[in-house]
Amino acid sequence: GINAEYGQASVRPHPPASAGGRPAQASGQGKNPTVNRVVKPLTAREVEEKLLRMMPAHGSLQLGTCGLKNIGNTCFMNAVLQCLSATAPLTHYFITGKYKSEINPDNNLGTKGLVAEEYAFLTRALWSDRFRHLAPKDWKSAIGRFRPQFLDFSQKDSQEFTSFMLDALHEDLNRVTSKPKHKDIDYTKFSTHQEGADAAWQNYKARNNSVIVDLFQGQFRNLTCCLKCGYKSVTFDTFMYLTVPVPKSRTTLAECIENFCQTERIEWRCDRCKVMGDATKGITIWRLPHILVVILKRFSYTGMWRDKISSFVDFPLSNFKAGHGAGWISNPQEQGRVYRLYGVTQHTGTLEGGHYIGCARNPVSGDWFTYDDHVIRPMRAEQTRKKEAYLLFYTSLPTQQDKEYLLQPR
Repeated sequence: GINAEYGQASVRPHPPASAGGRPAQASGQGKNPTVNRVVKPLTAREVEEKLLRMMPAHGSLQLGTCGLKNIGNTCFMNAVLQCLSATAPLTHYFITGKYKSEINPDNNLGTKGLVAEEYAFLTRALWSDRFRHLAPKDWKSAIGRFRPQFLDFSQKDSQEFTSFMLDALHEDLNRVTSKPKHKDIDYTKFSTHQEGADAAWQNYKARNNSVIVDLFQGQFRNLTCCLKCGYKSVTFDTFMYLTVPVPKSRTTLAECIENFCQTERIEWRCDRCKVMGDATKGITIWRLPHILVVILKRFSYTGMWRDKISSFVDFPLSNFKAGHGAGWISNPQEQGRVYRLYGVTQHTGTLEGGHYIGCARNPVSGDWFTYDDHVIRPMRAEQTRKKEAYLLFYTSLPTQQDKEYLLQPR
């Protein structure tokens, strides 16, 4: 029924507190607090009320193709939501209800599950194959409650929204219910970079483990070299997306990433020399994510002045072999991993009076559409290659796997 189709998670009350004020612990669980992840669906009446607030226009173009009404300068949000809706494994995770068992209401860094719940409801509506377009009012209210900058009706940056949204979903769905203390890693004890990278990754996963990490998280290798004695220091960090510089002239995506990873000269205190001196520092990618989000840094800020760089960036539509023949992939096992484009957000106009448009490939039909808020038009993949391209969404997952994800019975 309708309740099963749109069943949104509603977090039940927390378990009773012990004398010390902490949640009571189940026997045999040691010091790990119990988090009750049991959820209940909305009533049929609550579902209908939420759908009415969306002001849906009935009539679907095809499964998974539904516009989003602009409810006050929300094009920055709508464009990103369409690209994330086209992220097949993430959409499958929400429309099948798998997220319900992983909501973490006790995570102080999250939104008590509210953002995850509202995104799940919105996703199921977009993929119900019933509506031509919707107004995401409850969704906007939910994110504005936890990030007030998204509450008003002024234009925002889709990069900032993407960062907030992925982080909020990660914390709401973090499978780690009791985070261990953060520990620094002594990389000097490892004989290979792989050992150090694996230790850093496991250290990160001990505190951060969610569907967002599964799909979007990658890993940088930082290499610093003392120019006096040749000593090299290696550390590893995680990333959820790449923000790469865009020059004033025509360029390629690979060149933008290479410039981001370019070695720079710094002043550094060498662990061997024990004094400050000249060194080189470079960033390369060690671990690639399944979903690679690349943000083209088109907006520059110098004091009070803001500028938009409108240079054309040529990016591959398919068969993007990451780091193939280049130096920005330092892990041989990741060299040449193949990606294909499935989503682009475009920014037209100026900083003061711009507009965002989403372009996305439907993961079931394979058709490309442009989403100008609630207006949907068919397009060719080649039409995404414009100087207005801002955020690029790539996947390394097989095309057939995307379709199978979303055509499974729910």
